[in-house]
Amino acid sequence: MSKPAAYRRSARDWLCLLGRFGLESVRRSYAVAVIAVVAWLSFLALRYLVVTLMFPAPAPAQITGIPTRLTESVLRTDRSAWRGVTTDANPRTPPAHYHRIAGWIQPDRFNGCTTSGCHDPLPHARRKEVRAFLNMHATSLHCGVCHLPRDEQPLTLTWYDLGRGAPRGAPEVVQLYAWLTSEQGRAALADPTPAIQAELVARVREAARQADHARALVDLADQLAAERHSSPAFAALVETARTILPRHFRGEYGAKLALLDRTTKTPTLGYVGTQAANEAYLREAPQADAARRAQLLAAVHPALRTPTLHCTDCHRTPGMLFDFAAAGYPAARIEMLSQPVIFQMIEHIAAGQPFYLPSFVIPTTQPRDPQ
Repeated sequence: MSKPAAYRRSARDWLCLLGRFGLESVRRSYAVAVIAVVAWLSFLALRYLVVTLMFPAPAPAQITGIPTRLTESVLRTDRSAWRGVTTDANPRTPPAHYHRIAGWIQPDRFNGCTTSGCHDPLPHARRKEVRAFLNMHATSLHCGVCHLPRDEQPLTLTWYDLGRGAPRGAPEVVQLYAWLTSEQGRAALADPTPAIQAELVARVREAARQADHARALVDLADQLAAERHSSPAFAALVETARTILPRHFRGEYGAKLALLDRTTKTPTLGYVGTQAANEAYLREAPQADAARRAQLLAAVHPALRTPTLHCTDCHRTPGMLFDFAAAGYPAARIEMLSQPVIFQMIEHIAAGQPFYLPSFVIPTTQPRDPQ
């Protein structure tokens, strides 16, 4: 009888021993895990202090990948190649010429001045005081409008498609803004129907398509489609559309204005028969002296307007050299383009005259110019 009792005590002993061993194993495993976590966190902290701070990471590719100059080679690249452009509702142009504008500049593959390799798509770089304003015109006007001689007044211009080089009507964003600011458009949108809402959404989407799918216009179309046509939110979005559409009047037309050849009824997009002269200039100009360089330039530009057009030639009333109404601009936009304050200021800067800030931006602690 004693052996079974001893055997049972031995079994209990073994069970207790196994229990203590298991508990101790759990405790040791927990301690090892805590030590491993602390060691890993310490390693990360040390690596951050030593590596990250002493050897900082380079700037993201979304920034460094955006080109700094809008050259012909850049125009041949789809802008979707730069994520920093496509993900921004208000993408910027290359900073070598612009401070910032409200949209990317679309490629113009039919401007002979730039496709020849002689000029950048944003060509005005000589004077920093005025180049941004001149380059702003280069996004909506062909170079020949200001630089090719024409005796007619007003100038006969035509819109041409940037993708085909063919004449076309006024861009949708201009026509849409004309409708939104007209009496007919205001009356229709004062009490809109589902059909009016659908028409407005479709036109904003078309304007966005012509603007190379500008994010701000795409978002506006989506918001207009999402709201009920009779809701206050939809009415607020209509007012927003009237406000933001003019921001897409620079380089987002999908088209440009060019001089119209009245004989062929086609846009004048460059000189005819100057390819050999262009090649000679690109080949010889870097090493040529002043006289030879002038000779090469004369061959490249067989006809030039001298002097070139200036702000007041087009932005003045009456007697404008450019008929904005004939180009499809609505009355509200013509009024903006005819106000003399901005272009008079630009001409003062170009003439070397001082530029006075308006009084409301001068700190009150600073003495003001009595003039």
